Amino acid sequence: MRLLPLVCLLALLPPVLAADNPGKGKATAFVAPATKLPPTVKRLGEPGAKGGLDYLVYLPADYDQDKAKRWPLVVFLHGAGERGTDVQLVRKTGLTQTLERRGATAYVLIAPQCPAGGWWDTAALDPLLDQTLADYRVDKQRVVLTGLSMGGFGTWKWGAEHPERFAALIPICGGGKPDTVASLKGMPIWGFHGDADNAVKLGLGQTMVDAAKKAGAEIKFTIYPGVGHNSWDKAYGEPELEGWILGKKK
Repeated sequence: MRLLPLVCLLALLPPVLAADNPGKGKATAFVAPATKLPPTVKRLGEPGAKGGLDYLVYLPADYDQDKAKRWPLVVFLHGAGERGTDVQLVRKTGLTQTLERRGATAYVLIAPQCPAGGWWDTAALDPLLDQTLADYRVDKQRVVLTGLSMGGFGTWKWGAEHPERFAALIPICGGGKPDTVASLKGMPIWGFHGDADNAVKLGLGQTMVDAAKKAGAEIKFTIYPGVGHNSWDKAYGEPELEGWILGKKK
C-alpha cells in the first residue's frame, strides 16, 4: 500500500482551536504545525544518579524557523505502567501517543519517565522544569501540566505545591489530598474521569475537583459515562482541548 506523505496526511486533519490572544481566550481556527519525530531523549542528572530523570522532548517542526518566538510548554506525567529505565515506554500511551498519531504539535512537550517503583516527586520535577526553561524557547507564563492515573495524582500534587509555575492543570483519572488545594485559587483546571473506573474511582477525582472549586479554582470536569480507567484517549482527543491549552496564560 502506498503511504501518503506527511504533508498530505496533515492536510486531512480537522482544524483545532487556538487562542488568538492568550490573555483574552478568543479562539480562531488553527492547524498545529508538524512534530519533529522521533522525540529527543534527554537526561536530567548523571546516569544512575539519585533524583535524575530521563525525558522526551517534542518540538514543533518549525521550532527553529523563528528564533525570537517563545512557545507554550506542556509537561506530561505518565501512569504507573510506564515507569522504569526505558524512556521509550513513555511514548506508548497518553499525550505522547496522541501527538505521534496526529503528527503535529502547537507547543513544546516534555515527558519525563518516573523510575521503576517510584512515584512522581516534585523535588525531581522542579529541576526538570528549570532545565527545560533554560534549554528551550518557551514562554514561562504558558506552562500547562497534565498527567494520567499516577500522573493525574502527580498533576494535582505538583500543581498544588507550586501553582506559581503553571498556567493550567489537566489531571486525568487522578486523585490526591483535598486539603492541599487551597493554593489553587484562580487556577484553570480541566479534569477528566470515567464513571466506570475501577482502578482510580471517580470519587477520588470528584473529591479533588470539589475541593479545588471550593478554593476558587476555575474548574471544568468531564465525566465519561461507561468509561473505565482509560479515560485519557478520549480526554486527549477532545477537539476543544488544544485551544483550551493554548489559551491559558498566567
